[in-house]
Amino acid sequence: MEVHRARFVDFIPSAINALAFAPNTARPVMACGRANGDIEVWNPKNEWTLEKVIPGGKNTSVEALAWAHQTTLTEEDDFWDSEKEKQAAIKKLVKTPPRLFSAGLNAVVTEWDLTTLKPKRAVDSHGGAVWCMAVNHANTILAVGCEDGCVRLFDIADGELAFIRSFDKQKTRILSLAWSQDDSIMITGSANSSIYKWTVELGRVVSRMTVDRVSGEDTLVWSVKFLANGNIVSGDSLGHVKFWDGATTTMIQSFNSHGADVLCLAAGRDGNTVFSSGVDRKCNQYRLVDQPAPKKTGKNGKNGTINGKTEMVTKWVLAGSRRFHSHDVRALALDESRSVDALVSGGVDVSMVVCPAAQFPDINQRRLPYVPQRPIVSLSKSKRLVMCRQEHGVKVWRLGKSASPVQPFSELEIGAHMDLIEPQQAILEMNFKTDRNLTASALSEDGHWIAVADIEEVKLFRVDESESHPGQLTVKKQKSFPGVRGTGAHYLTFSPDSARLVVASTDSHVVVVDIAQWEMGTFDILRKFGQHRGAGGKQAESMDVDGDDEDIVGGEGQIETIVAMAVSADGQWLATGDLRNRIFVFNLDTLQHHATLPTFDAPLTGLQFHPYSPTLVIPTASNVFYLFNVESRRLTDWSREYSSDKNFPTKFLGLKDKIQGIAFNPARRNTLLVWGANYLCHVDLDQGVGDRNAILNVGKRKRVDRAQDEIRKQQRERRMKKYAALGILPMPELEAGGKAVVVLEGKKGRKVLTTTTNHVGEKEEEFNFQLLHKFQPLMFVDFVGDNSLVVVELPFIKILSSLPPSYYRASYGT
Repeated sequence: MEVHRARFVDFIPSAINALAFAPNTARPVMACGRANGDIEVWNPKNEWTLEKVIPGGKNTSVEALAWAHQTTLTEEDDFWDSEKEKQAAIKKLVKTPPRLFSAGLNAVVTEWDLTTLKPKRAVDSHGGAVWCMAVNHANTILAVGCEDGCVRLFDIADGELAFIRSFDKQKTRILSLAWSQDDSIMITGSANSSIYKWTVELGRVVSRMTVDRVSGEDTLVWSVKFLANGNIVSGDSLGHVKFWDGATTTMIQSFNSHGADVLCLAAGRDGNTVFSSGVDRKCNQYRLVDQPAPKKTGKNGKNGTINGKTEMVTKWVLAGSRRFHSHDVRALALDESRSVDALVSGGVDVSMVVCPAAQFPDINQRRLPYVPQRPIVSLSKSKRLVMCRQEHGVKVWRLGKSASPVQPFSELEIGAHMDLIEPQQAILEMNFKTDRNLTASALSEDGHWIAVADIEEVKLFRVDESESHPGQLTVKKQKSFPGVRGTGAHYLTFSPDSARLVVASTDSHVVVVDIAQWEMGTFDILRKFGQHRGAGGKQAESMDVDGDDEDIVGGEGQIETIVAMAVSADGQWLATGDLRNRIFVFNLDTLQHHATLPTFDAPLTGLQFHPYSPTLVIPTASNVFYLFNVESRRLTDWSREYSSDKNFPTKFLGLKDKIQGIAFNPARRNTLLVWGANYLCHVDLDQGVGDRNAILNVGKRKRVDRAQDEIRKQQRERRMKKYAALGILPMPELEAGGKAVVVLEGKKGRKVLTTTTNHVGEKEEEFNFQLLHKFQPLMFVDFVGDNSLVVVELPFIKILSSLPPSYYRASYGT
């Protein structure tokens, strides 16, 4: 097989600035804010699944994130007519999804709509850049620390976002803040070597704590936390982690355990565990433990004891340390609940690292893939074009061509290099003058159309070769293209004949646009489907899985973000899926809703049609994929028998990285290639899944087979030596069922025996799923022709080359 390893694609992920878990009263979910303004929403279930990405924009770096989930009523008891009405209101409040707030250097505090991924509300901070943000424990007030040295409070109760008031102004910027357990006290870390203790009711400083200074320079207090017992912990730019008495504001203990700035802290719910990290990349754990008190000798010469027992005191100790990252760690997030149990860290090296908090530092960490979990690469197979979406533009390359091999591919060694007779070529780069990051892009199969979208609009461009300058391309924006009535898109795709554009809009409509009449300036909207808004799902027949004709429909009125879309190779079928796991199939010939698939336990991670049959492949986050025949409205026979976590190979189900896509080789029509960030897996649909415990890794399997062959060879040699010692002549090699004559030499003469053997060697494992880890990490995989595979990789060394130097302190003797 010919493999195009496309490492030339320009894409560098952005640094992580903030991490935040939603309150425990809501479902487990975590937000990750990046330096380019993007906010990723991750679900810890199913080995951490990325649900959605809220797009950022220019000058919208996320410096702080906060979740709010109000569970108590703000009205007085006499407001309610009955206790039943009050309890119904509380129940409704608890079921309301949590709210997400972000802020950064653009001086704007934003609440996000987690369905449309657009700003829901936005208010000015009135104090310049926002460096920190926190919600009180009642989830009714949002506090932000600003550049002008002022803490400002915003009312977020009952869905509001309104300015309340400001605290007394300080002559330095506020870098960190935290609320006490009863929400009556607040502490702030500043850029003037001070930690201030405030009374929230009056907005005034009641006490001040001062950290160490060096050479008269101010120390920056990057992070502060309130512990459950009322004490305070701080991390500063000298690398010190200090513990303070919350009542007297006196220092209890100090640790000089970091070589540089401590940028982030995370505290356990019980207040007995604290984590710290920063510029030196170390992640330290501190525990509150009981220790014998220091020995004190009284006037009578006896050690201080109580009733003959040694006096015990509680102290903080450095319990463990690990180094997970290659560059500065800017954010930590901790969730100790049994369903999550995770300490998450992130920073300049763009990767999130997850490790079990309860077993820190003994258990190994897991690094989540830094490559995009949603596709940003498009492919034109007929024109051999690859397009990659960037924050504010797209870039297109033409694939190179290799010299024909002198021998068949099957006879070449795996990984053999093939000489290029025509290298890849960057043929087009488009940058858009927009303040918002792009959310979707698509390249048509004929290579003449490029569509891009952000959360506000969809743009369409025609690409043709210049008549006056052959070899040069001309790009013309279709100004008459109406878009989707002023809304943006989360997903775009073209039909295979390049005559239609399908848009998954930000308001969860699926819109089919005719672009065949573009020369006349006509772009008709052929149909707009509203199934993902809960509308129209009951009018059509649903997909039948188990042989029943039960009508399975999406929830009425439940709008959700569309995250996957696919068009069949013949252009007849369109499939779309959202974050509620609702999958709808539409007939593009009749422009009617055709079927509704059943929902799965695990979130879907993509959709892909088989190019030679009306079969839809649906991969899920549990690494089980399903095959549906959309014409017969039922699972295929193969999927009915094998698509289950009880049947799939355990090694495949155990892969941490999710299935990100499916590819089909035209030369082997009944096989598929499943791929994730760090693996390729070949599956033959003419076979079963094989032995569930088989070794799937191709390289490892070859090593095991060679080792087993060597063991069998040694055992045979030992048997031959034993037979020779007994006077048994070597037996000729037999085929199964063959006969041989054995001559035994003894004292009484020769004895001739005839024997039959059915020896066929050890039984071999049956296996189908063949894993390959040669190419990684993967951004995109697809075939452009028979046995011709395109693999888009993003090596970590490429990211490292774009990052600033990491912290280094020379030690003695180096």
